[in-house]
Amino acid sequence: MSISSRWQRLSGLALATALGAGALLGSVGNVGYAQEGTPQTGSADDLAAENWTWPVEWVVDEQKQPAMYEPIDPASITKAWNICVSFPHLKDPYWLGANYGIAEEIRRDGATMQLLEAGGYTELDTQLSQMDDCVAQGAEAIILGAISADGVNAKVEEIVASGIPVIDFVNGVNSPEVSGHALVSFYDMGHVTGTYMKENLVSGDEPVQVAFFPGPQGAGWTDTAYQGFLDATEGTNIEVVATKWGDTGRDIQLALIEDELQANPEIDYIVGNAQAAVSGVQAVREAGLEDSVKILAFHQNPPVYDGLAAGDLTGSANDHTVIQGRMAVDMAIRLLEGQTLDPSNRAGPVITMMTPDNLEAEFVWESTFAPADYQPEFTVE
Repeated sequence: MSISSRWQRLSGLALATALGAGALLGSVGNVGYAQEGTPQTGSADDLAAENWTWPVEWVVDEQKQPAMYEPIDPASITKAWNICVSFPHLKDPYWLGANYGIAEEIRRDGATMQLLEAGGYTELDTQLSQMDDCVAQGAEAIILGAISADGVNAKVEEIVASGIPVIDFVNGVNSPEVSGHALVSFYDMGHVTGTYMKENLVSGDEPVQVAFFPGPQGAGWTDTAYQGFLDATEGTNIEVVATKWGDTGRDIQLALIEDELQANPEIDYIVGNAQAAVSGVQAVREAGLEDSVKILAFHQNPPVYDGLAAGDLTGSANDHTVIQGRMAVDMAIRLLEGQTLDPSNRAGPVITMMTPDNLEAEFVWESTFAPADYQPEFTVE
C-alpha cells in the first residue's frame, strides 16, 4: 500500500497546530510537507529508492509539524565524512536495528563509520571515555545513544565547542548544546501506549491494575516513557500499582516480573520496555495467568513482533528504529556540509501503535528491524 492511500489521523499526542502545518504547500528546507496530514506509517516502497522518504514529526517551538523526511542527495556530498557512533550496548535486537539503519545510511552517503558500545546502562564512565576516543581518532561528527540524559551533558558540550557536531540519537540528551536530535520522544511512546490502553482495552469503572517495567532508572528514555504513560492514564480507573526498574537484560527483566507476579497475581496488565514485554510472556505463562494478564510494550523489537503475531502481546508502540538511524546520519552529514537543519534540529518518525489486528497490514519491517541474518557492524569504510 502506498503512502498516498494511508493518510490517517495523527496520534492523540499531536497538537492541533500540527494538523494545520500538514496542510502547507511547498517545503521548508529540504523537507516537503504533507498536504493532508501525516500518514500513520510509511511503506517499504518509501525506503526502496536511493533517496528514501519517511513520515516524521519535526518539533518546532515545542509544537509538532508533520512532514515527509527527504534525506540529502548523495550526489551533493563533497567528501567521505568520518562519523563515530556511541551506543549504550549492542545486546538486544533494538540496538541492532539502530546499528543497521546507521550503517546503511553511512554507505548511501559514502561516509565512514566506527561504532563503540559501552556494555550496558551502568557503564556511563565507559561511554564518556569512548566519546573521547571518537575525538582522538579523528571523528568529524558523533552520533550518541546516551546512557544518561544528564550524565553526558558536560562531555557533549565540550565536544560541540571543539567544532564536532553531536547528534542525540534514540535515548535523549538534555543539554541544549546538542547539534541535532534524531529520535522519537519516549514520553510520546509511553503516552501513545497509555492512550491506546484507555481508549481500546479498558471499559467500566472497575479498577485496572498495572505493573510497569520501564527499564533502567535515570536513563532518560525510561523515565519519560513512564511519565508519558502516567499522564495518558491520569483520571482513569487505570492504576499503576507497582513500578520495577532495572537493566534491560533478559534475566533481570524476567526476575523483576516473576517477583511481581508472585507478590501480586491479581494484576491485570504488564506494561514496559520491549524486553520486559517478551520476558512477561514467559513469566505469565509459567504462572498460569495467560487468561488474566495482558502485556503491552512501549517500544518494539523482533521478539515483540513475534509476540504480537502469536497473540501473546496486546500492543506495542513502534518508533521505526531503522529510520531514526538513517536520520541521525543524515543530520550529521548535513551539518558537516554546512547546511542547517530546517525547520528545526529535532525530528523523529511518526509513532505507530501495533496490535495483532493491524500487524499484517501496517507493519513495515524495513523501517524497524535489521534483516534476520544481520550481524553487528562496528566499522564501515
